[in-house]
Amino acid sequence: MRRPTYLTAAFMTVFLDFLSFGVVIPDVQLRGESLGLTGASLGFVLAIYSIAQFLVAPTLGSLSDRIGRRKILILTCALAVVAGFFYAYSTELWAMIVSRLFLGVAGANLGVVYAYVADVTVAEERTSAMGKLGAAFGLGFMFGPPLGAWLVHLNDGLPVYLGYVSGIFAFINLLFVWFLMPEVEPRDPAARGNVLKQLKAVGAALRTPALGLLLSLFFMANFAFANLESTYYRLMKMQWSFSQMDTTWILLEVGLVAAIVQGGVVRPLAKRFGEATLLRVGYALMVPGLAVVPFAPPWGWVILGAAVLGVANGIAQPSLSSLVSQAAAATVMGGVFGVQQSLGAIARMAAPPIGNSLIEVQPWLPYVFGATLMLYPAIASWRVRMPDEQTAPVASDREPEPNTDAETA
Repeated sequence: MRRPTYLTAAFMTVFLDFLSFGVVIPDVQLRGESLGLTGASLGFVLAIYSIAQFLVAPTLGSLSDRIGRRKILILTCALAVVAGFFYAYSTELWAMIVSRLFLGVAGANLGVVYAYVADVTVAEERTSAMGKLGAAFGLGFMFGPPLGAWLVHLNDGLPVYLGYVSGIFAFINLLFVWFLMPEVEPRDPAARGNVLKQLKAVGAALRTPALGLLLSLFFMANFAFANLESTYYRLMKMQWSFSQMDTTWILLEVGLVAAIVQGGVVRPLAKRFGEATLLRVGYALMVPGLAVVPFAPPWGWVILGAAVLGVANGIAQPSLSSLVSQAAAATVMGGVFGVQQSLGAIARMAAPPIGNSLIEVQPWLPYVFGATLMLYPAIASWRVRMPDEQTAPVASDREPEPNTDAETA
């Protein structure tokens, strides 16, 4: 059997990972209410996934710098299998919490995949590669929630079919990584110490101004947007009496637009305008995009607003990830991306309790609050400079030859 290229392998593992995760999203938000959760308590259960990510993502990233990316991905994919099958029997609150905890630890592998892609791409092609990862992420979310909503409906509101399908997707991903995903050779084995030493090196890297700024933008943008993610099903039900499937179709559009932008449009735009410019435009679009969500009536304005958010995310996320990869030293790449994902997890921990409390005061409050938070990255992104514009580069960027041909197993 012929192995896929590095980028194809990374694309497939992210797609399968988030397909497995995406199928449970509608069920957690809506069935949580039937289990007695409201406001902050519902937000806390939604945030458990992110709490687990926060706790383990930097360690997984640094461990992948030391022992290789593929080994970590095998471990996390196996845990996702357990989490999915366990969710099938989460008819009680404690079972839902345990399942989301396991799935959060497994989902902490996203930083490892980003580091894997940074390992095998040259700087000039990195935004395109990160965009393809974003497209895989978007496609997973695009197909996952509709499938999950249909499976719950098919099973009369129970999570059995949903959990089994999530576990099956995770198992397919495990087989793919184990048998087909090529390993990346360490860039500088002599520079690698134990995990504690790696984490200290990551901490030193994060104290550089360029990385600190980029990661602060990432955190605040995720914090702002997570207010939408954790309340959107509730908003559409409260505001427009939308069913679970109605809301899912809108999120499907956001995922589709973002996937198209990240998979094909972002590459020529980055070459022409640069990642810093795309980052500024994307964040600027998110401010009004978030603010108008609760006021846009169905269906035309809702669809237009969703498209704007899809475009904004589609150009901002891969641009920021590319800039982070160019600002981080090769020997701590996994750890830095692990910290980035951990910051995203903190944002998604804080936002659900806040957003679900605000929506019970006024349906529009989480979105105006998120738009206000988004002003910081929209303004501060003008301080971002491309690496060749910086007087003191943060790190050397020694590039391996990219893998362009399929390898034979």
